[in-house]
Amino acid sequence: MKLPFSILLDPILRPYLGRTRVFCENPTFLFSIPYTYFYSVIGFFISANHLRRHLGEQPSLNTPTEALDDLEQDFMLVHDLKIIATSMALVQYACVLAGCFTENPALFLPHLGGQMIIVLVKLINILLLLSRINLKSLCKLRRKIPAVILMTFNWLQEFCVFRKHLCICDL
Repeated sequence: MKLPFSILLDPILRPYLGRTRVFCENPTFLFSIPYTYFYSVIGFFISANHLRRHLGEQPSLNTPTEALDDLEQDFMLVHDLKIIATSMALVQYACVLAGCFTENPALFLPHLGGQMIIVLVKLINILLLLSRINLKSLCKLRRKIPAVILMTFNWLQEFCVFRKHLCICDL
C-alpha cells in the first residue's frame, strides 16, 4: 500500500530511513508506541470536551444594543473558528489512534503535518520575541519554551511510531 503523497514523501524520507531508524532506537524513544497511545487518547478526550463546551456557548448580553450586533458578529466568528479548530484536532487524534491500532502509517500524516506547522509557528514566535528582549518578552518566553519543547517531544515520539510502522513498500 502506498502512502498518500508518496511522490512527495519518498525523496524526503527514503535517503534518511537508516538515520531515522538509529534515532528512533534511542532509549528515549523505546516506549514511543505506548506513549503515542496515551498521548492520542488524552488529546482525543480533551478535544471532545472542548468541542462539547464550545457547542453550547452564547454571547454575553451585558452591552448596549448598538454594540451588540458587532459583538455578536465577532463572537460568532471566534466561536466558529474554535469549533473548526477543535473538530480538526478531534479528527487528527482519532487518526493517530486508528493509526496505532491498525499500524497504518498513512493515518499519522494529518497529525504529524499539523503539529509540525504549529511547532514551526511557535518557534518563529519565540524568535520574534527574542528580537525585542525586555522583561515582558522574557516572561512570555518562560511560558512558551517548555510548551514548544513538549510539543516537539510529542512530535518526535509520534514520528518514531510512524517510522516503526513504515515499510519500504509504503514509499
